[in-house]
Formats: sequence, structure tokens, C-alpha cells
Amino acid sequence: MVHPVQSVIESLYAAGRCPRLHVDATQPAVVVPDFIRQQWRERLIIDLDASYPLDLVFGEKGIAADLSFGGHVTRCSFPWESIYIVMDRATGRGIVLDRHVPESVKRQQQQAAAAQPAPAQQAARVEPAEVKPELRSVDGEAAAEPEAAPPPEVAPASPSEDQAKKRRAAFRVIDGGG
Repeated sequence: MVHPVQSVIESLYAAGRCPRLHVDATQPAVVVPDFIRQQWRERLIIDLDASYPLDLVFGEKGIAADLSFGGHVTRCSFPWESIYIVMDRATGRGIVLDRHVPESVKRQQQQAAAAQPAPAQQAARVEPAEVKPELRSVDGEAAAEPEAAPPPEVAPASPSEDQAKKRRAAFRVIDGGG
């Protein structure tokens, strides 16, 4: 039987897409460099970009791949239980494995959801082109968004190049990708 994580990764590759994994690197069976484990803990994000020679292997207990961190290639492995989100890097669509989501991540998502403004206030703050990821749950529960992001800033209908540069500068760089 094929694990749901493997199935989604293979489907994304078949569609020419890049799978993005959210991994709980605090689990003892996860093999990554120590500085990555310490820096990213339960929120390690790995992009399995097919253009990079990953030597990706699916096993009975998880996956293994050659990943580059700061220019140094390391053979890493991730048990199935450590992977809690698999999604398309470009669209954010994918699956959430609810039973694998770390409790600390669930608490942060609940706190962020409680801090969100009322829908009427929120609608006024959302840019017209904003697309939210569509995630579905493998475990049958409502899927939570992978990370709470700060609300977007109000933008005029036709942004200038300067405004676009300012918005791009506000994006957070993820330093844990492969």
C-alpha cells in the first residue's frame, strides 16, 4: 500500500509541480543536520524540487533525499509520522495529516485564528488577487492552514512597481528549503 504522503508527492511530480513538506524535525527518527533541527524544530519546510538531484527514495517507514543546507548536501530522512503537510509549493494546495501535526503548531494556529479580525473587517484588508491555500485533511477533520500569516496590507486597485517591490520585500524567506 502506498502512503498518502508518497501518493501526493508522486502526483505533484507527475503534474510538473514542486512538493513542499512541513516536517516535525524534533522527532528522534528525523535525520537532518543538527543546526537545522535546532533552528526549525516542528516547522521545518522542505521543497522537493525535481530540478535538484535529490536521489529521493520512498521506503516502508518514510522518505530519504539528498538536501542542500547552506550549500552543503546532506542525506536526510523523514519518517511518515514526521510529515504533517504535503502541498504544491506554487499553489499551496495539498493535504494535512492531522494526527501528525505537532501540538505546538496546533496551538499557534488556534491562537492566530482567534486573533483574526471579524469577517467584515478582514474583507476590507484583503488584496483582490490573494489566493488562500486549499488543504484537505487525510484524517477526516477540518484541515487547518499550515501557518498563520500576518494579515495582508491594504493595496490600491492598480499597484505601482514601487508598491509591488515593497510588498515583495515584506515576504518572509524560508531558510529551510532543500
